[in-house]
Amino acid sequence: MVDAICVSIGSLFGTPPVSAFIESGAGISEGGMTGLTSCITGLCFFVAIFFAPIFASIPPWATGCTLVIVGALICKAAAEINWRYYSDAIPAFLTIAIMPFTYSIAYGLIAGILSYIVLNGTVWLIEKITSGRIVPPNEDEKEPWTWRISGGFFPPWVCRLARGKKDFWRPEDEHLDHVGVGIEVELESQERMEKRGMVEAKNV
Repeated sequence: MVDAICVSIGSLFGTPPVSAFIESGAGISEGGMTGLTSCITGLCFFVAIFFAPIFASIPPWATGCTLVIVGALICKAAAEINWRYYSDAIPAFLTIAIMPFTYSIAYGLIAGILSYIVLNGTVWLIEKITSGRIVPPNEDEKEPWTWRISGGFFPPWVCRLARGKKDFWRPEDEHLDHVGVGIEVELESQERMEKRGMVEAKNV
């Protein structure tokens, strides 16, 4: 949402696309909660500019083996895709298949997002028209999702700033408790899924 708004407004003023780099997510995954992580990422990019000619001189066949290893690590996430429900599996397959054939990550994402909207939108429309009489046979296995954002639309530090908290950059204990409760709920759901899989295996 933020990325799309920045690109749209930036184009109106004639500036280059204002986009968030995926590298900024590395700091967030390591526990960064403030904009300082993005500043550090930008500083590393600035330092890397001076080493760009050296990196450009490395031939592609020297880095190809590294990309194969990275691809193998990324493929581990494919096991977590919901392959049991076609409206979740087909968009994921199109995304994975189109990226290497078109040499573009963007084309793969576009194909996956559009196919997901078409498939799930068609299922939803048929279900509404028939008042729920025509539904996929394995609808209960689809991946649940919601438009509601946990904790609200605005980030926690904006809410703390609006309440007049001076040290708004520091997370509150309630926020930490909420994160802990979310982790516990996720672990409980994983345990239920594992138990369900064990029961199905015994029945088979």
